[in-house]
Amino acid sequence: MKKKLALLLAVVLVCSLSLTACGNNNVSSGSDDGSPVSIVWANYGSSKMPIAKADAEAIKYMEDSGLFTVDYQPDGVLGGEADMIQQVMDGTIQATILSAATFSSYSPLLDCIQLPFLIGDYETERQALESPEAQALYDGIEEELGIKIIGYAENGIRHFATKSKAINTLSDLKGVKLRIVPSTMLTEVMLNLGAAPTSVAYADVYSALQNNVIDGEEINITSIYAMSHYEQLKYISEIGMYPFPSFVCVNADFWNSLSEEQQQIWLEAEKISEDYEFATALPEYEQEAREACVNAGIQFNTIEGADREAFVEIAKKTWDTYRAQDDRIAAFIDAVSAM
Repeated sequence: MKKKLALLLAVVLVCSLSLTACGNNNVSSGSDDGSPVSIVWANYGSSKMPIAKADAEAIKYMEDSGLFTVDYQPDGVLGGEADMIQQVMDGTIQATILSAATFSSYSPLLDCIQLPFLIGDYETERQALESPEAQALYDGIEEELGIKIIGYAENGIRHFATKSKAINTLSDLKGVKLRIVPSTMLTEVMLNLGAAPTSVAYADVYSALQNNVIDGEEINITSIYAMSHYEQLKYISEIGMYPFPSFVCVNADFWNSLSEEQQQIWLEAEKISEDYEFATALPEYEQEAREACVNAGIQFNTIEGADREAFVEIAKKTWDTYRAQDDRIAAFIDAVSAM
């Protein structure tokens, strides 16, 4: 009887110690025995997009270091962005790519990066995303959600794309059923502009266009090409509303479990990835996408001058709304405006 009791107590003690050691969700820690650290890295977007090509550059650098092995899962295999932000917060996966808009359901901090007409070109975007004011936003996300932002990528500047008519003036947008990314901020802006914004899952946009559930979308040319939307659209009205950055997000507890060397290698990999995408992958793919759209018969037009300014003036009302929400947001808007 005493032997059985002693055995039972030993089992309880082992279980207790195991639970204590593994009590931090599902996050696996960095290896300290010299073996590579395993990472599951998810991407909601198409593997055809420049971001996936840039990710490949980062992953090669990481794996060549001998410190990491990466299981890369693109094309929404592990779900959409709403699924992946939850998974990386839970520690079910270690890393993912998330657009700024995905955070809108949890925090307003990153919404300001996509305020229409605040950032209109890639050079300004890179300067803005690497600024101290942007870092303050990233730090806030880590504090609030347990997600460490360690890098960024870009899908392409957003424009209007429609089926039945081109958008040339503000009045042309009135009542247009326009697919937008799920974002409180973008919904507010599009309503103010007179559109009828509709939230449709990224993977379902093609069928929504095909079945006339929507009249068009605010989108980047690269996505129109990658997702074959050019088969359903007739017009692309270029206005340069805002960039569509995605961020390399890591479970913060997992990141903190890595050694200083491992963290440094990953940060170096992200820098290589960013430089490659903006210098090579993105411009090459944008050109390829534009040519495919033209060959499909899509008509391009540019909204400029006074017609564009009419859009800008209305959108700026939302800048003020977000500036008043948080000093960090106000500081970012002011810093980028000065750029």
